[in-house]
Amino acid sequence: MRLENVSESVAKRVDPNEKHYNGETESGAGLGIDCAILCAAPCRGTKPQGGAQGARRVVEKIVPLLDCAKPQTAGADQDIVVSKWIGLEGTVMLVRKHYHRLRERFPLRMIEEAAGFDKYLSVIPEAATAMKSGVCGMREISRGGIFAGLWEMAQEAGVGLEVNLREIPVRQETIEICEFFGENPYELLSNGCLLMTATDGNGLVAALQKDGIPAVRIGRTTKGNDRVLYNEGRKRFLNKPR
Repeated sequence: MRLENVSESVAKRVDPNEKHYNGETESGAGLGIDCAILCAAPCRGTKPQGGAQGARRVVEKIVPLLDCAKPQTAGADQDIVVSKWIGLEGTVMLVRKHYHRLRERFPLRMIEEAAGFDKYLSVIPEAATAMKSGVCGMREISRGGIFAGLWEMAQEAGVGLEVNLREIPVRQETIEICEFFGENPYELLSNGCLLMTATDGNGLVAALQKDGIPAVRIGRTTKGNDRVLYNEGRKRFLNKPR
């Protein structure tokens, strides 16, 4: 789906969560490897020693250690939750590649804010919180953006889905930069955004927000194979990613 088909749904839309990421210092969300390790540490009851260097030495061990609360798998009749915002890494890449062109069009403050999205690219903090908060399935969104992530999650789980397009969180900076270059924000490289399913999506959202991590419920998985997007009452089917 090209930009002209989605611009109406994203133009002039600011995700309210972007104003409330005040807990990132306390939770470690978006602060890179060192702080992410500190966030994951309570899961195993230990703390990395030796400051930043000590934290880096144990980075390879984080993922296995999170198995202390293994999730189930994605399935039908589960809520779909996403953390932070889509298109974070893609936005950073566009800014780095086209910085001077963007400076001719947008305020410096906006460009610098977008360039700083790389501080949100770690998903370890939300993964650690989700493991302890009833998550069933998790997938980091990458190439192909949220659309590809949703399709692949549903395909692997053998389920359908119903998603409200306007609930998908996206930063205003991403919207404007995508419109400038004719990109679709829903297909933009989205590392830093974690796609999750849970039987109690509202509870998972509350747990993530309590830890200072923006999150929102965007829809629900269903029985069958239909993968449906709703946009202000209009219905369309999600296409298989290219």
